[in-house]
Amino acid sequence: MRHNKDKLLEIAERIEKDDKITIEEMEYISSFKKLEKDSLVVKILKNSALPLSLFLGFLIAVYPEYFEDLVAVYPEWTNLSPRLLAGVDYLWDIIGDPVGKQNIIYHIPNIVLYSFGVIGVKKLFDALNKRTWINNILDAQTRLNEDIDNGTHELCLAEGHSVLFVGNGDFIGKQFVLDHDKDMAVTISKQRPSYTKVWNYYDKDLGYEELKQVLTRIAGEKTGEYIFFPVVDDQIFLPGANAYDLSPHRLDIFCQDLRNIEQELDLHEKRIIIVGDKYHHSFVRSEDINKIIRGSSDTISLEEISNRYSNTTLIDPTDIAMKRIVDIAKGRKIVFRATKEGIKEYKKRFYERLKEVEYKQDKRKKGVLTIGYDIFEDLTEQQSLAGSVDDYCPVVLSTNVRDALVRNGYKRSEFLYVPELVLKHLKKIASEQ
Repeated sequence: MRHNKDKLLEIAERIEKDDKITIEEMEYISSFKKLEKDSLVVKILKNSALPLSLFLGFLIAVYPEYFEDLVAVYPEWTNLSPRLLAGVDYLWDIIGDPVGKQNIIYHIPNIVLYSFGVIGVKKLFDALNKRTWINNILDAQTRLNEDIDNGTHELCLAEGHSVLFVGNGDFIGKQFVLDHDKDMAVTISKQRPSYTKVWNYYDKDLGYEELKQVLTRIAGEKTGEYIFFPVVDDQIFLPGANAYDLSPHRLDIFCQDLRNIEQELDLHEKRIIIVGDKYHHSFVRSEDINKIIRGSSDTISLEEISNRYSNTTLIDPTDIAMKRIVDIAKGRKIVFRATKEGIKEYKKRFYERLKEVEYKQDKRKKGVLTIGYDIFEDLTEQQSLAGSVDDYCPVVLSTNVRDALVRNGYKRSEFLYVPELVLKHLKKIASEQ
């Protein structure tokens, strides 16, 4: 790629001033490389300069009387004035040793060496590059890379971009980012994501001011929505009571802080999207040594949070998957298949959520739809590949199991890959902003 010097310098200056840069500008300056290419003539001079310089220096050292006689008959203009000699020796002192003699002939070995010699050229060009525009670009690159590693770079993103608050390895969040233009989604995490440079650092245990700083860095006015993924990503279907990496009470504080920051920074209210189980809740109560204090219980669920704050939407993966199961069943009897441990963990929750979507079995429909879901996905995978149950529909959460089923002949319509269902729903809602 050919780079424009003025554009590079303009981006570099903004980086040094901590001004916002676009993703295109970030990639543009990052792709610049200092070329170390020499022409054939320069290569010849470099290769010959060192031996030539040593040979000339050798002659001056071995035959000093000859050069003294030679200098005596040279015209006066070949002698450096005391001031000029002091300046020239100053340069030699920086990259080598001073000569200390006035006549130009004694300086020829140094001139040859430091004009084209391998060692001299490197020293000379290194010294010059420190004073050139290229060094400004390289310094800005270093600063930008440090900011990206630390998650503190200032970003100018597209109008309506999404801000994703993710935990460790949220694959729905990851795929959402990969499916959008680079300037349409920024990831907020306590660890740098492997799949994008468009991110900022924030730990859920940090406070209000740090969150405000992050929102300021990621072009808060242009934000379309904030998206949260509080549920542990390998348990997004029928999750247990504690299967979250962001607790409901902490998410409640997040939402409150976001609304306060919007008011403080004079930003219009953004949409908040929560991808999680509506029944996940934080629970506190008061007790004395003997009993629970009546009326002291306080709970906060994701569903209550979505109702508490205006312009907030809850996407429940279990609800989405259940509606898809109903569509597949088409009135047939639905049974749940898992190991003994899986039955104990998920059966009750499964039928409770199935009842919520008001599924009614049609007695006239023959056949059974078997839904497979277990504590460990490899058990579901094994049952799928064994093929011992007709109309067996496994519920899958990971790409590994999804890919294994496809490799073994399963059609995409013959199993439920929950992240894909959720992602489709999430994209639709996010695009409405």
